[in-house]
Amino acid sequence: MTPIWLALAPALAVLMTSYNGVHAQVIKDAERLFSNLMVDYNKMFRPVLNQSKPVVVSTWLDLVSIQDFNEVEEKISFTAILFLTWTDERLGWDPEKYGGINNINIDVSKIWAPQVMLLNNVLKIERLSEDWHTVSVNASGSCLYFIANVFTSSCDVDVTFYPWDTQTCAFQFMPAKYEPGKIVLWPLKGNVDFNYYSPNGAWDLVNTSVSSEIYGYTVSFKIEVERKPQFAIVNVILPLIIMSALNILVFLIPTDCGERISFCLTVLLSIAVFLTLVGDNLPKNSRPMSVFSYYLVSVLIISVAISLAVICSLHTYHRGEKQHPGAAWRAVARRLGCYCARRSGPEKAYRVTGIPGVDYKLAWPENVTPRASLGMHLVPYPMRNHRGVFLNRNTHVNGTLSSDHSEDSTFHEEETHEGDSSVMEIKWSEVSIALDKVFFVFFSLILTTDTLCFFMVIYNNVTL
Repeated sequence: MTPIWLALAPALAVLMTSYNGVHAQVIKDAERLFSNLMVDYNKMFRPVLNQSKPVVVSTWLDLVSIQDFNEVEEKISFTAILFLTWTDERLGWDPEKYGGINNINIDVSKIWAPQVMLLNNVLKIERLSEDWHTVSVNASGSCLYFIANVFTSSCDVDVTFYPWDTQTCAFQFMPAKYEPGKIVLWPLKGNVDFNYYSPNGAWDLVNTSVSSEIYGYTVSFKIEVERKPQFAIVNVILPLIIMSALNILVFLIPTDCGERISFCLTVLLSIAVFLTLVGDNLPKNSRPMSVFSYYLVSVLIISVAISLAVICSLHTYHRGEKQHPGAAWRAVARRLGCYCARRSGPEKAYRVTGIPGVDYKLAWPENVTPRASLGMHLVPYPMRNHRGVFLNRNTHVNGTLSSDHSEDSTFHEEETHEGDSSVMEIKWSEVSIALDKVFFVFFSLILTTDTLCFFMVIYNNVTL
């Protein structure tokens, strides 16, 4: 044994001896004390000698944990310890007469104790005390009673800025058997205690407050919790934004592949599923509505508009060639470069005459001189003959030109104009490609603006 234990051994022996001696004496004195306190004690009356005075019950709350927060049903379950303390003027004694006993525990069914209930209880409003609970009483008559339980109370949920929302829930306690003026519930502390608190995975505790209401008839403990948005961002918001951006890429899919309609409808149904998913996690009320719900509806409307735009583009692409595009459609196609890419540079038009039955208007780049020879391509660009028949790029005018025809065949230079429909042939398929470019840029701007507006509204209101 070390020297320090040798030094402490006599003191420990004396302490153990005194404890054993007092232990037998305390039990005997405690029984006598309890018997004397219960003589002529009636728990039906309030513990004040002057029954016209109210009983002041001081109270405070120690929050242990938040068990569950159901936003849909607007209720919160929490584990807490409710402390109640008051003075019973009939329960006092002189410790010297009872072996120095300063404190004794008595069953709550034996003495008067305030019967309190949770006013905004969800399931059933009933008293919180049980007969097996005990009250700690000291020699001056001060009583301490604590109730540990899992409380479930209603809570007005405001999901306007979901998932960056902050909720404030109040737990209101009141006496169960007495009218106002008989018992006064007085908050002993201005805040809720967290001596045994364990953090919640979905909510952060921000602030607490305590207030007495209705002239001390009720006491309200308020806690302010803030949602942790990481789960909603990763599992709802980011997939929604990605699918919305993916929906716009439908305009980059070639029309001939035949999968454009199925692609945009699949994304539309996915967004509809997300709308249902979020709706199941929000309260079923209209005031207030979540900003995120409006954002989901706007994304759904944009997706529907994209589907209609794809249908319009496909209808334009597969239109027949009997009815040629009008001037407006041709202008759209030219401005977007669909047809200009087919032109290599400035052109001049030459009219070929002198060949019986042939009256062609030809176009050459201005640095090329037209020549009529055997086997040459007389029509390297789309042309129209005098009968209104279009000749494509691969049309050949082959054969042997007689000397008469060679001599009589002449090229007459004519100026061409960019808008001359006889020189430039624009098909409906090219108009469809131009529309895809317009739709891609338009819906990209709309979706970007919609998403930025949503985050700006959330950010401005959360940071206030």
